[in-house]
Amino acid sequence: MAGESALDLADVGPGFVDAVAEAQRVFRLALDAMAHPGRVVVLPPDILPVNESGLADAAAALALTLLDFETPVWLDGAVRRATGFLRFHCGSPVVAEPKASRFAFAADPAALPPITTFDLGSDDYPDRSTTIILEVPELRTDGALTLTGPGIRDRTSLYVGLDAAFWRERAELAALFPLGLDIVLTCRRRLAALPRTTAVEGF
Repeated sequence: MAGESALDLADVGPGFVDAVAEAQRVFRLALDAMAHPGRVVVLPPDILPVNESGLADAAAALALTLLDFETPVWLDGAVRRATGFLRFHCGSPVVAEPKASRFAFAADPAALPPITTFDLGSDDYPDRSTTIILEVPELRTDGALTLTGPGIRDRTSLYVGLDAAFWRERAELAALFPLGLDIVLTCRRRLAALPRTTAVEGF
């Protein structure tokens, strides 16, 4: 958090073996997921083969790819151990308030604060909102959730393992568009994107 003491390298853990090549591969996977909301993308086993960050593999790989010293990060209690990893490998400041973050990493959906406490962007800069990377219990394409919107042909299905309250809260943000939140769901080495333009039903 703000005002942290000197970094303890024993708590950092390794990053990418080949930082440039692996970041490029993860970035392409993330772009594919964002272009096709609800598509479950799997991180190959040779990307980040040793991960001791405190984040799940897909979340850690996204952090190494997307974060830098200009991207303040908020962490929930379940992934707070990743503070040293993010400071060392990404240079990212870890902030105490959700609204101050450009990225947020969470692994305890039940303890996630109201998503309206994150930065929803502004009328002039709706893209400057928080992106939430949320570790979920399951991530499959055979669930009751129905996704529609740009990047989806007709509709697609998803099973995530989040309760209905989360989806209702997210649905309420639609009235604020173009303000809102982009969410990336991760589950171990899998990820799926939910841009703010994607509608979710069936919860």
